[in-house]
Amino acid sequence: MLLDIQTSITLTDKYREDCKYCCPKILFSVMVLNSNSWTFSSISNVILPTELQETLNSFENFYCHRHSRRRLTWLHQYSIGALQVSMYQMIVLLLFNEKLSWIIKEIQEKTQICDDLLIQVLSSLLASKILFVEGINEDFHESDITINHKVVLAENFTKEKIQVNLNVPIKLCSEQDLESLNDSINQDRKLAIQAAIVRIMKEKKNQKYSLLVQETIEKLSSFFKPNISSIKKCIDFLIDDEYLGRDPVDKTLLHYI
Repeated sequence: MLLDIQTSITLTDKYREDCKYCCPKILFSVMVLNSNSWTFSSISNVILPTELQETLNSFENFYCHRHSRRRLTWLHQYSIGALQVSMYQMIVLLLFNEKLSWIIKEIQEKTQICDDLLIQVLSSLLASKILFVEGINEDFHESDITINHKVVLAENFTKEKIQVNLNVPIKLCSEQDLESLNDSINQDRKLAIQAAIVRIMKEKKNQKYSLLVQETIEKLSSFFKPNISSIKKCIDFLIDDEYLGRDPVDKTLLHYI
């Protein structure tokens, strides 16, 4: 994980150097993380404003040019803007560069942010008084807001503080979604363990059981730390599927079939 963080810092610096003469519209930093090491949830895509999408496309082209076999998945729900807003808040606020009021249904169609999440995002902006909804009191509840309400930019919005933090936590997924995510991660890691074992045995041909476990841990340590129990289960699975076999005399010795 620490390696991912350091690599991301270096990658961002290289991207900025590469774009020095291209003058990208938005200066941003990016964290490129290995999905096997980080338990982040991915939700449905949204339509980004042109100002943001051009920058993301620029970085994606930069990255894929150097790593053609890798694929980036953008996790917008974990992004924040320089003005201390979330990515979703930034997407909504940038719409008001086009006009000063929007029907919530129009915002949903324009951004493709799902209804429940959009209401949460708008509620945080309404609470900060940077936006207001016609016909709703200041002590509103999320349930008071419908997709037919009109949201208006507060042109006279002011704050005493120089920096305004509009970013508040939002509920991104249910417990069921988290359970499904963990199941998916565990399945991906199990396949990674099996692949590592097969690669080791294909090269070694014969290996002691305990040494195979240790080598598997070492091979995967830069991605995630597999537990011994999972490795043993994967070895048993590969034996049952006849990728590996036990020595008939020395049961601690494994052979690649």
